[in-house]
Amino acid sequence: MVGAGPYHGFTRRPTDSSLIRMRLPLLQLMLTLAAALPAAAQDVASADVLAGQRLFESQCVRCHGVGGTGGVGPALTRPTLRRAKDDAELVRVILGGIPGTAMIGFWNLSEQEGVQVAAYVRALGRRPPEVLPGDENRGRALVAGKGACLGCHVINGQGSGWAPDLSEVGLRLGGARLRESLVAPGALQPVSALPSVHGPYPAYLMVEATTAAGRVHAGTRVTEDDFVLVLREADGTIRSLEKTRLRKLVKRPAASPMPSYDGVLTGPELDDVVAYLASLRGAP
Repeated sequence: MVGAGPYHGFTRRPTDSSLIRMRLPLLQLMLTLAAALPAAAQDVASADVLAGQRLFESQCVRCHGVGGTGGVGPALTRPTLRRAKDDAELVRVILGGIPGTAMIGFWNLSEQEGVQVAAYVRALGRRPPEVLPGDENRGRALVAGKGACLGCHVINGQGSGWAPDLSEVGLRLGGARLRESLVAPGALQPVSALPSVHGPYPAYLMVEATTAAGRVHAGTRVTEDDFVLVLREADGTIRSLEKTRLRKLVKRPAASPMPSYDGVLTGPELDDVVAYLASLRGAP
């Protein structure tokens, strides 16, 4: 509409303050949506972690321990996992396993459930590191001296024997499990993948085999299938025994060739040894 005045019929141009008032509701809406998106994503992530925890507790604690603190399988309470550098690799390990190891694939889980378990495992790795009361240096001296551990174990190339290498034991076991392995070694045995249709076996299982002639061979199982048992006797002798020629075969899952240090080391000394063993995490 044409009329008199300085604008010659055009609508009056809004002032800056008018523009601000007009745009303020839109800005508020955009800010609300922007704040809601991370919150929604966080809710989804939290739901995945909770669902993953339930699955972990039903499927994984037997090997990896409650809260991923380790057991016959490695501890998972660390930010970096050697076999799973990213989330996609972790899901593949959970669903497909690791060939040649005791880590089987969980084919019974869906891909989404694998993602949820992975989310929980990653959450475990974000927890604060475990604080232990002992002294690493005193523990190192006890392992080499009073404990005489290097007569059976190897640590970073030092020592000898057939017992498990402890150079990375701090990656596999948390403080509570390490202490248990010292005072009740038969209660916690590592798992080894042995060539048998029956799947993974406890490693270092104590066995006693009696032949048809009545001769008794006792030691730790090296490997076993449906036909042959191979064991290592206390003096290091390896024997291969055909099962059909055995009169009796006794397996002692609660026994261990390692002696208990309960009463051998004091409580503070056990703390020191645990602190030292927990520090053993392989090459940096």
